[in-house]
Amino acid sequence: MPIEFNGSGGYTLGVEEELHIVDATTGELVSKIEEIMARLPEDLAELISYELFQSVLETKTPVCNTAAEAQRHLRELRGRVGSWAAACGASLASAGTHPFSRYQDQKVTEQERYRKVIETLRWVAEREVIFGQHVHVSVPGPEEAIVAHNRLSEYAPLLLALSANSPFWQGMDTGFESSRVKIFETFPRAGLPPAFPDYAAFEDYVDLLVSAGAMDDYTFCWWDVRPHPKIGTIELRILDSQTTLSAAVALTALTQCLVHRMLEDGASGEPYNQTVAEENRWRASRHGMDAAFYNAEDRTTTPAREAARELVEELRPHAQDLGCEDELEGVTEIIEGGTGSQRQRQIYEESGDFLDVVAYLIEGTRPALAEEPS
Repeated sequence: MPIEFNGSGGYTLGVEEELHIVDATTGELVSKIEEIMARLPEDLAELISYELFQSVLETKTPVCNTAAEAQRHLRELRGRVGSWAAACGASLASAGTHPFSRYQDQKVTEQERYRKVIETLRWVAEREVIFGQHVHVSVPGPEEAIVAHNRLSEYAPLLLALSANSPFWQGMDTGFESSRVKIFETFPRAGLPPAFPDYAAFEDYVDLLVSAGAMDDYTFCWWDVRPHPKIGTIELRILDSQTTLSAAVALTALTQCLVHRMLEDGASGEPYNQTVAEENRWRASRHGMDAAFYNAEDRTTTPAREAARELVEELRPHAQDLGCEDELEGVTEIIEGGTGSQRQRQIYEESGDFLDVVAYLIEGTRPALAEEPS
């Protein structure tokens, strides 16, 4: 059946951050979402969501016109929610995975959707103690959403490499820059999405799997990129949660600029090369910014850093149109200064103690300490 797409113009933004709730003393993940939610003022509670486990909370901005506006909301959310978490004896931290807490110790959130996920997927869902950043960009209509869906999927590996922030899991170095995506891809309908030729094909896909009893609706498609018809956006879901606010905002600006270029410059809506994108995604998760990506059209391989620098330059005119030149420049800081995963490894190599890594994540997540308001 048709899925109404509530599109709009303007390339407006929404950002969601999944954050750790950690014990202020031990650094372990702690199941305090209910206690925190019970204390939040009404205006703040509207912007906070539960997640699968009680040691996770999700913040979500209202609709924003610019990356700078999203930054202001994210700063306020991190600061205010962090204060209420502190009142409950907890701290907020942000990264794609927690360095040492065990998934077996986490409590499932008592909501019907999450109980159903656990009952259906069991061990696959029980392991999903991971944290991502989602960026929504509004698009005019369903066919524009499919153009963005296909073209953004091609860039997903590079965006993953830039966002890599999950080297550790269950007290071990995984050898990956983003272990989060490897954990999550065991979910059904996860990883890179199907290469749809048009919006009708997306509707047919959803119809088929709803009819088969595989899912209730399209929100059970947990792909790296997906149309979100209810709110009229294309949603990028491949990013690891970022420790610093500046990195989170830079990746938000980059996503907005990419979608703007795709639609304003008349990018093709034809299906993307999923085989090549899957290979590049693997390289990004394993090697991060040390990866090299293959381009099937001209049969060349480009280092991730070079590809990222070239992309920032190409997007500067679009950043001017969107008013996010400064925020886009933050991508260059990631390229030159290193990803979150690289910084986590540096901390651990210096001390040999995962608690020091968690302390770094807590400190970096506090906006008042991590960076001054712009």
